[in-house]
Amino acid sequence: MILYARHFLIGFFAFFIFLSACKKTEIPETPKVPVPSIRMNLDSTILANDSFFGTRLSVIMENFPQGTSDAVEWRVENPRIAEVTTEGTVWPKGAGITYVFAKLLNGKGEAKCKVIVTDGNDYKFRLVLKDKGKSDYAISNPEAFLSRKAIERRRKRNISIDESDLPISSEYLKAIKAVGGEIVTKSKWLNTVCVNVQDQFLIDKYKALPFVKEVVLVYVGKRKQKSVAPKYVNSSQPGNPGSLGTIIDYGAAALNITTVKGENLHQQGYKGAGIDIAVIDAGFIGLKNNPAFNNIHIKGAKSFVYENDDPYSIDTHGVWVTSCMATNKPGKYVGTAPEANYWLLRTEDSADEYPVEEDYWTSAIEFADSVGVDLVNSSLSYTDGYSYLTKKYSSSDMDGKTAMATRAANLAFSKGMFIVNCAGNEQKWVGTPADSPNVLTLGSIYSNGTASYFTSWGMTADGRIKPDVMALGGSAGVINIAGEAENRSGTSYASPIMCGLIACLWEAYPALSNKDLLEIIRKSADRASQPELPFGYGIADMKKAMELAKIRAGSK
Repeated sequence: MILYARHFLIGFFAFFIFLSACKKTEIPETPKVPVPSIRMNLDSTILANDSFFGTRLSVIMENFPQGTSDAVEWRVENPRIAEVTTEGTVWPKGAGITYVFAKLLNGKGEAKCKVIVTDGNDYKFRLVLKDKGKSDYAISNPEAFLSRKAIERRRKRNISIDESDLPISSEYLKAIKAVGGEIVTKSKWLNTVCVNVQDQFLIDKYKALPFVKEVVLVYVGKRKQKSVAPKYVNSSQPGNPGSLGTIIDYGAAALNITTVKGENLHQQGYKGAGIDIAVIDAGFIGLKNNPAFNNIHIKGAKSFVYENDDPYSIDTHGVWVTSCMATNKPGKYVGTAPEANYWLLRTEDSADEYPVEEDYWTSAIEFADSVGVDLVNSSLSYTDGYSYLTKKYSSSDMDGKTAMATRAANLAFSKGMFIVNCAGNEQKWVGTPADSPNVLTLGSIYSNGTASYFTSWGMTADGRIKPDVMALGGSAGVINIAGEAENRSGTSYASPIMCGLIACLWEAYPALSNKDLLEIIRKSADRASQPELPFGYGIADMKKAMELAKIRAGSK
């Protein structure tokens, strides 16, 4: 046992001496060479898709030899969520998470940054349908989807009720709702449905529906906040026009009427009685409480704008426009059709300018048809002013058959309605729906007969002259939101001045069709024999129009 312990100790000390000797003869370690690397200035970034701010990324290069190129190629993993410029600025596109990569062009490194996109926007998509599907209604029972007055108008004008009058299939609408979002508008004439969604990537599911032909983005804006205001409830105003007689003190509206000799109609007792006029406009703030309108007959009012259902809650433009026709306050202001009946329809979202307003306009004119409206005044026009993210119109689109509102106007005319539209105030080609061959487009003159500097004019893409005729729009008399008269300028006022007088002419000669009236108004103007820009057929003359109407009516 003692011998074993001795050997153990000798071995232990020998091993220790060996280790010590090894340590003394070790080779010193070579210093580590830093590895080249690149990284982003940010590991991650959060962007809001409802703002106009991006984030600038840059690359930080570490431990590269002096003179190494810092040129990089930028790319984004999911271009539907974000995009990156060649300078490294990242912009949000859709809610979600993705990565942005920067790769050195020399291939010696790549860096990435996590990008989180939040979204507080609403999106509106126009679904263009292949067809309307199997309708829940039948042409043989039009009372189920058209008013008695609309049916009577068709019968009176010998216009048949056809497939275009049938609403879109409820099964189609059910399938669209099942995808998500909320249906905003429907067009039975153009086979479209407009939906409002919070998730823009639902577009893929809409496109996958077997009856959907195309999906078009028509609006992007801040998400709609829940309104605390009570829901708008429509109510009519019976009106009491009284007896104006044949000698009228027009007050501040005198030049509106006499410039186109409209007093000749009134002097014979025609003031629009029995004619229903729809005013499609931007809003009618406070009109029902305005003392200048307390005796006019309002059949109803409706807003087609998704964000606000109250047509009387916003915008003064419709008040000024409606006053040109409807106001009936002798000695103060008398419009061109003080005894007509009115529908007030809001389609314009004055906060923005997006193509969805044409969806609203189309829904409004279809509604006007369904309730039996005779005439439509539209003091709205759409050209190249749409917001940056959408395709803008050009003059080549104004061919009388391409733009959405124009196609809706053409169909409305085929249903027997007469449409009057302003030319616009842009001193260039007219927009939609004014480019329609079936719309009477109004340019503006001053009281001395010269063309207003702002009035739009030009030849349509298919070679027709616009505007059709001219009326007072430079310093025209209107009623403001306080119920007082004032002067304003724009083709927006020339249009209703003429629309009201056409209502009076139709009252005088009810056997005439809308086609007859359109031809008669053009022929009545002072340049009808030789139309010229910017006047079109010239300044309208309602005295002459009465003479032409009498002849045409006598031939029927």
